[in-house]
Amino acid sequence: MVGKSRRFKRKKKSSQASPDSDLKVVSLASHRRPKPKPPSSGSAAPPRRKNKPPNIPNAPSRPPRRRTTKKVAAKRRPTARHNRRFRLNLPKPILYPLRFLIVGVGIGAFIGTVLAISNSRPYIKVTQDVSKRGEEMSMENTSPLPLKTPLTALREDVTQAIAAAEELDAALLFVDLDSGEYLDVAASRPIPAASTIKIPILVAFFEAIDQGKIQLDDSWTVTEEVIGGGSGNLQYKAKGSQFSALFTASEMSINSDNTATNMAIEQLGGQEALNLRFQQWGMKQTQINNLLPDLDGTNITTASDLAYLLARINQGDILSTRSRDRLMRIMGATENDRLLPQSLGAGAEIVHKTGDIGFIIGDAGIIDMPNGKRYVAAIFIERPYNDPKGRDLLHNIAKKFYQYLEQAQKPETPTELELPPDSEAFLKTALLSTASTHPDEKN
Repeated sequence: MVGKSRRFKRKKKSSQASPDSDLKVVSLASHRRPKPKPPSSGSAAPPRRKNKPPNIPNAPSRPPRRRTTKKVAAKRRPTARHNRRFRLNLPKPILYPLRFLIVGVGIGAFIGTVLAISNSRPYIKVTQDVSKRGEEMSMENTSPLPLKTPLTALREDVTQAIAAAEELDAALLFVDLDSGEYLDVAASRPIPAASTIKIPILVAFFEAIDQGKIQLDDSWTVTEEVIGGGSGNLQYKAKGSQFSALFTASEMSINSDNTATNMAIEQLGGQEALNLRFQQWGMKQTQINNLLPDLDGTNITTASDLAYLLARINQGDILSTRSRDRLMRIMGATENDRLLPQSLGAGAEIVHKTGDIGFIIGDAGIIDMPNGKRYVAAIFIERPYNDPKGRDLLHNIAKKFYQYLEQAQKPETPTELELPPDSEAFLKTALLSTASTHPDEKN
């Protein structure tokens, strides 16, 4: 009968069984769990199950739940056979290379990740230093001193002149900034700087002006610690006298004032700070070791360092255009014109700074020639104390280089054009024929 439950069918079968049958009918109520005894007064009540309803007195008992053998069907998990339905049905010649390619890409990505992690620190270090290295490479590739062609013959001539002068020695570097021709004699040999050390100090002064660390109208005070003898007039001023920063720096270069130089060294941070700036500019062997006057020659430099610095200033490095113009005007007003200026021809101009401590004389500057050439010169002569032959040797060497550039740039005189003997008759005939073809033209 449709609609009747299995329970009804089983009851029907059990009722039809004979009493003499060996089968024993077991009531489903026997499968019920025995009810727990009520706890005695003094013992703790057993813990209740979360889903069990509380015992309510005089409540009708619920019919026991019938155990069934029917199990809830679990969700079928996809089997391997089921997964095969979603595989690409590709031919083996394509499928296997594709698998190898995927595995290769995965291995490559893993190895690349490992290498990137292992090289992460050096990579960061390189990226941090790349800007600094780029500046160094640019300085190397575009050096302000274009040392291209050594003047070998002129160098031999100068070397012989130095050897012929007894008890004298020289260190020098002359460089044509246009052609790159240069004259080098012991240019990298360290030598007492004398007052030429004031050139890099003046550059440091204007660099501080550009950076805003110093103002041109700042007041600088003459103190006991900065007073230096020798050249200059500020040593005679009363202690506590004040002068503007620009005036002090100008006196340092124009009149080679030692007191003004010591004031500038103090205001620019001292000897160590200036030596660090010199190194950063590329002056590897220039150093201030004592305040001026440095009669023992402890402050050192080289001809190549001074020429290099002047070439950088000429190129527009280190200083702004305005500060460079001021520096050029100050160096162009140098009072001492007894060294390099004496070796120049008429019409030449020079901005320079001299130095003299008796046994060393030197001069360094930028020279403009009348023919448009520009070159840097730095020269030192070692001599017996105040020996005038040292000055003569300096003039002789500097004049040789100047004359070489002057002759090399002399324009050739044009040669007269030679005409054939019958050229005059030919020209007259051509002019007459041209006039006859244009009779209406007016002269």
